[in-house]
Amino acid sequence: MGNLEVFIRVATAIVFILIVSHLCGRLFQYLGQPKVVGEMISGVLLGPTCFGYFFPEISSQIFGKDIMPFLFVISNIGLSFYMFLVGAEIDFNMFTKKVMKKSSLLSAVAVIFPFVFAVLAAGWYFNIFAMPGISIISFSIFLGTAFAITAFPMLARILHEKSILNTPIGVLTIVSASIQDVISWILLSFVTAAAANKGLEAGYITLFGGIGFVAIVFLIVKPLLKIIGRRCEKSGVFSQQDFAIIIISLLAAALITDKLGLYSVFGGFILGLAVPRDPVFSKGLEGKLKDVTVVFLLPLFFTFSGLNANMLVLGNLTNFIPTLIIVAFAFVSKYGSSTVAMKLSGSSWREASAIGGLTNARGLMELIVANIGLSYAVITKDLYSILVLIAILTTLFATPIYNLSMKNVK
Repeated sequence: MGNLEVFIRVATAIVFILIVSHLCGRLFQYLGQPKVVGEMISGVLLGPTCFGYFFPEISSQIFGKDIMPFLFVISNIGLSFYMFLVGAEIDFNMFTKKVMKKSSLLSAVAVIFPFVFAVLAAGWYFNIFAMPGISIISFSIFLGTAFAITAFPMLARILHEKSILNTPIGVLTIVSASIQDVISWILLSFVTAAAANKGLEAGYITLFGGIGFVAIVFLIVKPLLKIIGRRCEKSGVFSQQDFAIIIISLLAAALITDKLGLYSVFGGFILGLAVPRDPVFSKGLEGKLKDVTVVFLLPLFFTFSGLNANMLVLGNLTNFIPTLIIVAFAFVSKYGSSTVAMKLSGSSWREASAIGGLTNARGLMELIVANIGLSYAVITKDLYSILVLIAILTTLFATPIYNLSMKNVK
């Protein structure tokens, strides 16, 4: 293909993706769901599950194999940007002693119990869903991470849309979700290190390289970014020069962590945690980056994930029972354990169920984990499709469970 043809085909695919994701997002908003849930489902609909099944020729023309590498690059850049914004939006002021005590309990339970259930499922289905060369330990840790992850960014949007972000339930849930995701990222880094490298020496490079990266970001990069933040506060402007520094730093962080075998989104997230929380800097950064990322880049990741997921294969006899068991384990282990833990900590059953339902949402984070597993050849495409299904179902049920649990509660 010539350069002009590449541009036309990639641009056509992007336009098609944006139209479908926008329509699905608006439809799900009308149905009382967050817009991002519709965008996530639109990716699956555009893949071999629906569009590719009924219109294979048109699908192959728009989303041909020669186009996928371009979508992969753009979607992963967008994902790194989004995870950077997630890190940048974490409010450390919410981490009070009282909230930390209760959220720590919730986090521990919501990670340990799903992890145990995942290890059981991994033992049963290792020979079916693990790629050749992957150890059962790495496979178990990966599946445990997939079960333990919580949709921190989606959860924040759900809480914001329902105007409960700053309520006791909202603060507790969002703080716990951030803790759960940090733990999950740490676990996932060990899996990717083992899967991406050969030899013990390379594994040590990944492990200590990741620790060194985090240290450099917080000990060197963060103080430098604070200087930019203070300058923005003094001038009252977040300039294009400041924005260029952030973009360059973000891409560099993504490249470094990818080279280390920790995946690019990890670099974006860590850098986001280190940026200043000064009002001018934060508003300027959000104004320049958030809309482009959420409206333009993120739907490309949803679609790329959907194009790799074929839900139809889950209906055959070989995969049907394992799918039911894995989905049930993922749902019950997190929702059930979180609900019981919150009840034992003093919440009413209604509040406990509401928190459990919100915590159970996997959403975008599950898609990221699934894509990492597929990219690093840890899991088969069948298990990838099951994880996508978990992401959709748990996020889809989060709002109804909350509404039902808190009905008539003032």
